[in-house]
Amino acid sequence: MKKVNLLAAAVLAAAFAMPAQADYTPNVNFSGYMRSGVQSQRISGYDVGTAGRLGAENDTYGEIGLGADLAKVDDTVWSVYTMLAVKSKVNGSTWQDNRAGEDGKFGDDSGTNGTWSSALAFRQFFVNVKGMFDWDKDANIWVGKRYYHREDIHVTDLYYHDISGTGAGIENLTAGPGKLSLAWLRHDFNNQKYINDFGGVLANNWMSYHSFDVQYDLPAWDGANLEFRATFTQPRKDDSNSEYFTKAYGSQVLMAELSQGYSLGWNKTVVKYTHGNVDQTGGSKLGFAGAYASADGKYSTWGSTGAKNAYRWQFYNFGETHFTDNLGMFHVIAGTVADGYDHNLTNKDSDRAFQLIVRPYYKLTKMTRLVTELGMYTSTDKNIDGSKNNKQVQKYTLAYAITPDAGNFWSRPEIRFYGTYLHSNGAVDLSEWGKTNKTNTFIVGAQVEAWW
Repeated sequence: MKKVNLLAAAVLAAAFAMPAQADYTPNVNFSGYMRSGVQSQRISGYDVGTAGRLGAENDTYGEIGLGADLAKVDDTVWSVYTMLAVKSKVNGSTWQDNRAGEDGKFGDDSGTNGTWSSALAFRQFFVNVKGMFDWDKDANIWVGKRYYHREDIHVTDLYYHDISGTGAGIENLTAGPGKLSLAWLRHDFNNQKYINDFGGVLANNWMSYHSFDVQYDLPAWDGANLEFRATFTQPRKDDSNSEYFTKAYGSQVLMAELSQGYSLGWNKTVVKYTHGNVDQTGGSKLGFAGAYASADGKYSTWGSTGAKNAYRWQFYNFGETHFTDNLGMFHVIAGTVADGYDHNLTNKDSDRAFQLIVRPYYKLTKMTRLVTELGMYTSTDKNIDGSKNNKQVQKYTLAYAITPDAGNFWSRPEIRFYGTYLHSNGAVDLSEWGKTNKTNTFIVGAQVEAWW
């Protein structure tokens, strides 16, 4: 967070002046994230969550956050926060039509023949009040639309637990030796296409679900922290279409995290269990579990992707290690096991997946470094008839990077010039635009990534 200039602060102070805050100057902050780049070819079939994102991202994405402390009454601070996001999947001209197909051709207004080429969204818009309780000044109350406890692994761009949306909650409430957080969020969708048992499509109807989240953080031994979480998700069925929506089931998620800091860096271990509506779809199944497949709220309801009694176990170990002042590495070890039947107890889908990614870096000069990322992903899906689908992907990237502090893994902005080799067993299409099923390819490109 960075303060903007005093003139902007003065304008906001005047705009929001009230007797209780007449002598209070708001703390205005500006934050954000962006990435963009160019590649020799665009691989549409590769998911960066499988074997790593370095040298494999071909989109433009950015977030701009604006916030301010609007009022202070005694020790209570009232704040508002907003975030605008933009993404572009096609490298077209400066001004782009809202929709364009993966082949660069424009689709129709319904989106049937095209996908979004560029889009804007308000990702966050909420108010937070901190210090309301005299007996617990660290606790805060929030209401609105926000990123809520998005737990991520940076090198795979994976949010392994994310219920962001519109809701309300209380955070950092002192409870014994730790801190308790409670939240209720709701997601509403219209014009979603859900597949029923007979292969038909039900569109232009509402689908809603509620998420209730409980989180408890407590310090463990020196340098360590434990986090326990339970998330319960329940759909709200459309009465006018109860024939269909009665087959939308909820889920229960239990998760434990252990974070450990030490002299050479830090490490986190996560164990997550999901029961109920376990999403079996998506590129990397290491990242999809629960009734919410993504932060955009895709909800799995029927068929083999909407299992009433399915389960999934997920394991993650990741962290950063500094071997010397010039040499460091980020690693990810992940695995998942899932099994279960659909709502009719006829279609069964079980899967196993494993992922290993390392991103070593070596400082060359004060502002330059060599970065490499080696990743592999393997999975096996087994259907009720005994048939199997195997997926294997390997990625090797070598990059020359320019950044303000080359010895710090998190230093940004970072400009990268890279070469990437991708290989698969044929289950992942590595061709450009998906025209042929290539099993290996080589990409060169340049990318910039920044956050502030």
